[in-house]
Amino acid sequence: MAVRPNRKRQRERESSRRWLDFVPLVTSIVFLAATAAFGTPPSPTRPLLVTVDDLPIASPALHTGAADRERLTGELLAVLAKHRVPAVGLVTWRDFRGPEDQRLLERWLEAGHELGNHSWGHLDYTATDSTTYIADVERGRARLAELLESRGSRPRFFRFPFLREGETPEKLAAMRRYLESSGQRNLPVTLDTQDWSFEAPWVEARGASDTTALDSLASEYLSQLRLEVTDQEERGDRLLGRTTPQILLLHANAVGAAQWDALFTWLESTGHRFATADEVLADSAFALPHDFVGRYGCGLWDRLLDDRRRQAARTAIAALLDRSAAAWNRGDLEAFCSDYAEDALFVTPNGTTRGRAAVLSRYRDKYRDRAAMGTLSFEMLEVRLTSGMAVSILGGVRPAAPQGASLVARWSLAFADTTASGLTLLVLRPRGQGWEIVQDASM
Repeated sequence: MAVRPNRKRQRERESSRRWLDFVPLVTSIVFLAATAAFGTPPSPTRPLLVTVDDLPIASPALHTGAADRERLTGELLAVLAKHRVPAVGLVTWRDFRGPEDQRLLERWLEAGHELGNHSWGHLDYTATDSTTYIADVERGRARLAELLESRGSRPRFFRFPFLREGETPEKLAAMRRYLESSGQRNLPVTLDTQDWSFEAPWVEARGASDTTALDSLASEYLSQLRLEVTDQEERGDRLLGRTTPQILLLHANAVGAAQWDALFTWLESTGHRFATADEVLADSAFALPHDFVGRYGCGLWDRLLDDRRRQAARTAIAALLDRSAAAWNRGDLEAFCSDYAEDALFVTPNGTTRGRAAVLSRYRDKYRDRAAMGTLSFEMLEVRLTSGMAVSILGGVRPAAPQGASLVARWSLAFADTTASGLTLLVLRPRGQGWEIVQDASM
């Protein structure tokens, strides 16, 4: 993700640096708790794939000289070699500078790393129509295929810029069809870091030979990435109930060249084993389906967690309808109305009724005996869940739990000699471990 020098980015950097003042303290608290809970570091049993976005060089506006880009590439490759890391680099062609940058990519290949497609123009899919976006991604794939052809290989992986896979089911499906037809696999991220946010202040401090600032940034960088790794790994392990393999997102930048050695050393000391893409992606976790759509991108564990939450919400709402029908059919109107919120609003063509107690009174007035109630059943026609994105402790985004739902259902009342039916629109919100009805429009 390229960092461009503009006023908005400058404000973001300043805000980031103010936040980073608190990172070492937060990290210390987290790791003291982790040490107390888990004791000594585990044996190196967790496979970890390292991926590097925005090759040949991230933040190209900060690295304009050929010598600087060549040196930076050498430093990145050296630390990968030192730790025997088989990385996948994702190429963005927007800032490609001809033969000198082609040589940089060839150095990655010669070092044994794999290159994947990160698009041509690093477009934001949620701000781009599918036709334009797919054409841009295909342009990047075709250019990378030319580079790899002489080596007898082809692009196997694609990563969405900003991890944004589309904000509608239609756009998500369009990209999935394209990737399948073009032989590319979406390379997800499980450890989504904000490492890119350190690059501009790092380059600035290095240019000014400000060793105090560099030392502070190095400490902040390592603290933040350790905290991000710990947090997201814990989410994955809890989600799947086991030690999960991981895919780490880094960027090809100067702060990484300076700090990867310390980062990789820490990863090795905390039970990680650097692994290939084929080994990591063979794990069943990466075959789990999800249909996450949203304005912002996030890591795989959060996508799977969002899918699980939504399934649980739909199951709970279906159970609410079943419970309501069962209460109705045994003549228990109080239990039937117990799923209404205290301030619920009931709407019919004849007017409105507000409050659970008033709704219960209305039903008792209208259905004075069991025979008048008939046998109730519901058919769920559509459930739409409402949720947004939550900001993590370090400024990343992840899906929030569903905070609301709308349900369209068909109701039917069967009597001895006739059946009545109609539609209802329910608006619900979470209550405890379940849901409650806040609005009911029955027709």
